[in-house]
Amino acid sequence: MLVAALIAAFPLAEAGAQAPDPAEVLSELGFPADAEKSVLAGGFVTTDVKPTSEREIAVGMAFLVKVPPKEFLSEIQAGLLMDVDPNAHAHGYIEADGSLAELVGLQVASQSKAYLRAKPGGDLNLSNDEIALFQKLAAKSAPPAEVEKQVRESLLARLRAYQKSGLDGIAPYARGGGVQRSGAEDLRAASTASVALKKHVPAFFAVLNSYPSSRPAELEERFLWVSYEAHGTPVVILTHAMSLADGDAYAVSQRQFYVSGGYNVEQAVAGFLPVTGGTLVVYVNRTSTDQITGFGGSGKRAIGRRVMASQLKGLFEKLRVRAAK
Repeated sequence: MLVAALIAAFPLAEAGAQAPDPAEVLSELGFPADAEKSVLAGGFVTTDVKPTSEREIAVGMAFLVKVPPKEFLSEIQAGLLMDVDPNAHAHGYIEADGSLAELVGLQVASQSKAYLRAKPGGDLNLSNDEIALFQKLAAKSAPPAEVEKQVRESLLARLRAYQKSGLDGIAPYARGGGVQRSGAEDLRAASTASVALKKHVPAFFAVLNSYPSSRPAELEERFLWVSYEAHGTPVVILTHAMSLADGDAYAVSQRQFYVSGGYNVEQAVAGFLPVTGGTLVVYVNRTSTDQITGFGGSGKRAIGRRVMASQLKGLFEKLRVRAAK
């Protein structure tokens, strides 16, 4: 769940304008009054973030990295988060509309039995059409290599549908009883909730909500697949990473628009703001999961938020130590 999660709703100034005061930024996002002092002293400061639904765990955090924003972003783009996250086992970048050759490094043959058992409401996040494909393979007792090939083909189809239609192209997950879980709905809610971006960086807000129809020429974007371990379960993630410069500051997002299991989708949006001594990072992560719904949901969400905040703090501590080397 934490892979490449470095990111939050961060109000950057419009091009040519003066960057916002860090204290103002932190206050606007609901951080405590002494947050700037604590962050500049090397601390991690968290804030409560209102979830957009009963399925969402939301965490806000601010911290200092002792390198300039541009350098820090370059290290992130070079895969620094993958290097410091022990749960990220393998990843690969996908160019243009992708190809099966770019997914060859993805090894899921060991999970072939799980895919052959695919059904609505099962452990895997699959659409009805995807489930039908794997059930056909199960009917003929397909070998692991053939199952792995179908996984790659299904991932490539999801990638191309997202690239063509954005959130509207995301096929929902089939749950039991005919229920459909829409990752697009959850990501759209997370994007709409980034009100600070709408106020201060409307172009980036538009990208989150209207991709690919909104795509500024200055936007940098990359697609990648990640083989990850989420709470002891191997999962495959498709991620869309974007960044937009504003003077010496950056707005950055990382959208996990497909996750094969464990949770539904995740979106993190962040800002890297230049300050004396390096980069002030303000981060908000919104993760959708069905595991916190139903009876006792509010308690489950509170526990999930605390666990996520603790895990993120540990990951970001490793990140900033490595970034400053």
